[in-house]
Amino acid sequence: MLLRRVAARAVALALAFSPCVNALPTPADSSKPRSDALAWNKSGSEKYTKGDLDGAIADYDQAILLNPKLAKAYYNRGLAKYDKGTLVEAIADYDEAIKLNPRYEDAFVNRAMAKDENDDIAGAIADDTQAIKLDPTDPYPYNNRGWSHYRKGEMAAAMADYNQAIKLNPDLAQPYNDRGIAEREQGDIAKAVADYNHAIKLDPDDDQAYYNRAIAKDDSGDTAGAIADYTEAIRIDPKYTNAYLNRAELKANKNDWEGALADYNRAIDLSPKSASYNDRGLVWYHKGDDRAALADYNRALKLDPRNADAYNNRGNIERLEGNLDAAFTDYTLAILIDPKSTSAFNDRGVIKQARHDYAGAKADYLEALKQDAENAEADSNLSSLAEAQGDYATAIRYANRALAIAPTFAQAYNNRGVAEFRKHDLTAALADYDAALQCDPDDEHAYNNRGLALAQKGDLEGALADYDLAIQIDPKFVLAQRNRGWVKWAQGDILGALADLW
Repeated sequence: MLLRRVAARAVALALAFSPCVNALPTPADSSKPRSDALAWNKSGSEKYTKGDLDGAIADYDQAILLNPKLAKAYYNRGLAKYDKGTLVEAIADYDEAIKLNPRYEDAFVNRAMAKDENDDIAGAIADDTQAIKLDPTDPYPYNNRGWSHYRKGEMAAAMADYNQAIKLNPDLAQPYNDRGIAEREQGDIAKAVADYNHAIKLDPDDDQAYYNRAIAKDDSGDTAGAIADYTEAIRIDPKYTNAYLNRAELKANKNDWEGALADYNRAIDLSPKSASYNDRGLVWYHKGDDRAALADYNRALKLDPRNADAYNNRGNIERLEGNLDAAFTDYTLAILIDPKSTSAFNDRGVIKQARHDYAGAKADYLEALKQDAENAEADSNLSSLAEAQGDYATAIRYANRALAIAPTFAQAYNNRGVAEFRKHDLTAALADYDAALQCDPDDEHAYNNRGLALAQKGDLEGALADYDLAIQIDPKFVLAQRNRGWVKWAQGDILGALADLW
């Protein structure tokens, strides 16, 4: 399960209010016209602080119409347009403010942020540098230039700017948060957590610091701490979509399917066009609701027809339902979109193997290994393929390779057990089936295979118990039912045998 984790970041906006003006105009619903540009600018700023961006822009328009040389009106309109997400228009207004007042430091600072968000990183750095020349004591352009350097991968320059911002104002939380992001990127998790701690101490309601600290804690294996920090970020900002998504992923990793589902539901409510349908589909799959999973994979593909993971996951559902042609097509589409999708190569190889296209299956498994030499699933699948072709020594060798990479991989133990069973080494086979079930107590195939080995050893009661468990896990496991039927027949339970066999 993959989720893109975004390190959120606040921006520093300095709103320029006009100075107090004598004889301020009456409110908007008055019949008296307002002809003072400064008054229109002040009215716009008041609307801006209330969140009425469109109203603020309309008032700034009037101010500029009355006084085209009022730099602060262009600047303030730029702030409102920036908040609306119209970055190009915001930059144009900052341009005009700077043209009218070349020493307008706040305009350089905020134009730099707009340029950074518009991916003009060089332009952002240039503007922050100019702002620093105009006021070397302002920590904000240092911090924001540090962020732009970070985005360019210039870590030394970023750290120098963050350090200077902190030196200028040790009580400002944002530079600690941003420096923590850079430290985490460089692998220094302990320093990152320390900076996030300091940011939170300075601002206990800094949801981004909690969010970023959660990511760092997850990196260090502190899943419980990460979940607690995401929860705190959500408490501060109940609409923090990324926090819901990341918390959902951690809950899913802990097999807390209900908790993960609740978080994905909330994230989708907040952002219906997000890519989280695929991830929620995986939760439905693990909950055993294939229909709901399939519906979510379809939604994911409708939003993004090039979502390789969604094709691969939909293929898995189709394969389980016996729609091998549809599954094969989806795996192939996943590979066309992402030629490095080891999962799709592995899964398509399974279909080729089921169709007895052993050469094609081997080619897909080997391609998965080519992309990832530590791919235990590909080694395990090659073990299964070799066993199907009667090459038991090779099957055992590939299973050994898989287990060297992933010592708790139940499928590899099971595959090695099958090869050993075929070689009539029942003791070794039983030991591997036991190991498989210790790794995965819900592996119905291991129960079925262990039942076969026990039956071969004459332990019919043990075999019957294992077949019962296999069928309990998967009531549609026809092979286990047939095997149980033959054991019942051998025990003289003819009616029970007939029920299982026919």
